[in-house]
Amino acid sequence: MMRSEEPATRDSRRPWWQDLRWITAGVVAGIVGLLIWGLFGPEPPITVARNTTFLTAPLVADGLPDYGVAVLAAMGPAPKPEENAAVELLQVMWPLGIDAADLPLVCQVLGIPAVPPADPLGEPTKDAAVKVTSEMLDAAVERPWTGAEFPELEAWLVAREAALDRLVGAADRPRYWLPSPTLLRREPQMLVGMLLPELSDVRMVARLLVCRAMGHVGAGRHAAAWRDIRAVHRLGRLLAVPEKVPQFLVTQLVAMATNAQADVALTRGPLAAADLPIDVLAGIRRDLDALGPLPKPADGLANERLCGIDAIVWLARRTPGGRTGRREMLRSAFGCNDSLLVAAWATSLDWDLILERMNARYDQVEAAVRLPALMARRTELDRLVKELQEPVSLSRSGWETAGQVLLGSCSRGHRSVLVSDVWCALFLPATGGGLNALTRGQASFVLTRTAAALAAWKADRAAGDEPYPETLDALVPQYLPAVPLDPFTDQPFIYERRGAGYLLASVGDNGVYDGGDDMNGWIVRGEWQTSRQKVDSRKWDLVVRMPVPPRPATP
Repeated sequence: MMRSEEPATRDSRRPWWQDLRWITAGVVAGIVGLLIWGLFGPEPPITVARNTTFLTAPLVADGLPDYGVAVLAAMGPAPKPEENAAVELLQVMWPLGIDAADLPLVCQVLGIPAVPPADPLGEPTKDAAVKVTSEMLDAAVERPWTGAEFPELEAWLVAREAALDRLVGAADRPRYWLPSPTLLRREPQMLVGMLLPELSDVRMVARLLVCRAMGHVGAGRHAAAWRDIRAVHRLGRLLAVPEKVPQFLVTQLVAMATNAQADVALTRGPLAAADLPIDVLAGIRRDLDALGPLPKPADGLANERLCGIDAIVWLARRTPGGRTGRREMLRSAFGCNDSLLVAAWATSLDWDLILERMNARYDQVEAAVRLPALMARRTELDRLVKELQEPVSLSRSGWETAGQVLLGSCSRGHRSVLVSDVWCALFLPATGGGLNALTRGQASFVLTRTAAALAAWKADRAAGDEPYPETLDALVPQYLPAVPLDPFTDQPFIYERRGAGYLLASVGDNGVYDGGDDMNGWIVRGEWQTSRQKVDSRKWDLVVRMPVPPRPATP
């Protein structure tokens, strides 16, 4: 009996590999479960600290900083209406780009009634009652003109004289204080979507005053011309350097563009006039010295950092729709269309790690833009941008992409590093372009002060003497404290005597003197042209060329 049962016992045993299969399946299921949990499980909370959220107060209900309130608080209390240039601009240029729904609140914080003027000043080209064209206005801001050339424009300026004079007076007020309606409404919104509606109208104010100044020059009213041009300079300074309040980079760039309009108007208008009175020239030089410094490249970075970090906090914790919502916002609001990168935003991420890396990057950028030499700043910024863009460029081989997917699937830290680098690559490269624009503004202003010194040299020469010096060294110390340096190179400007005048130039963005092609195409190879020429956008210089010829006759 015992022997007959032995074969049955052996047949009832399962092979060892069947047990291993079930064990393996269990292990695989566990690993897959862990991967899914790691990919889509809960995210750790954001820590409020200097190295993560940067700001630690004020906090809102979710325990995270309110960056909009912090920016508004940094602006300080509203100045008195009579001390605030923005009040006069709003009352003259109503509604100054501000939505009708926001005007009552804006006027309330400014301390003025929300009552529109009877006849607000607008752009003349949009006034159906006059026949001022955009081409006419473009021509009038480039060189001096007369009423015989543009009678419609002259008539419009005369009719709007009182309003324009109010704008000139506003520029002498000590403050420009106008919070964004977005901040005043206290509605939940990212800083990157903050409205700065008045900036386009500020540029229009500068354009109209420059236009009138060139008309004054054409009529020989040089003191009146300088009054208008000085107002544009003052307005740009108020906009960019409102005492010690941090500004956004876009505001500083508009301020620099405003100042650049004034620089061009001065060098092609009063300073180029053969009959410029000595006392007006002395006033120009005195006022230029009194204008104060232009913004430094690092001045606009504080709020740019807040914009980037605030956007991350929004995407992490405040975006409607959660992870799906932040993925869609990344596509629609920030233009990121790489499917792999967008997918990463829908997974579980370590936001502390993302914020820490972002702050470290901003620290590097701030250190770069504070370097004393421009070329050193640009080299370091280029290195940082390249370093950012290399890891997020996924248009590589299939194996590399597969490796990124595998690592990202297994590691929340790897996904978080990738997301942080993507975000920094979206935000930080614009700093380099902003740095170039701010440097152009610096170069433009120093060129203008140098042109004013050369005009003073000429005014002091006796009949028969050479009208200008052979080198800029001759201006030191009587007309300038030192030989002026091109901020693009930290070397003296290009200066050449040409005929009865001179060429004075900055090398511009590419750091190389390209022969004197001005960026607007009127000066090519250092000489004025009879019509605007097309120039290579990669090879232009900032050029002052004296004398300035009369405007070409209109065909």
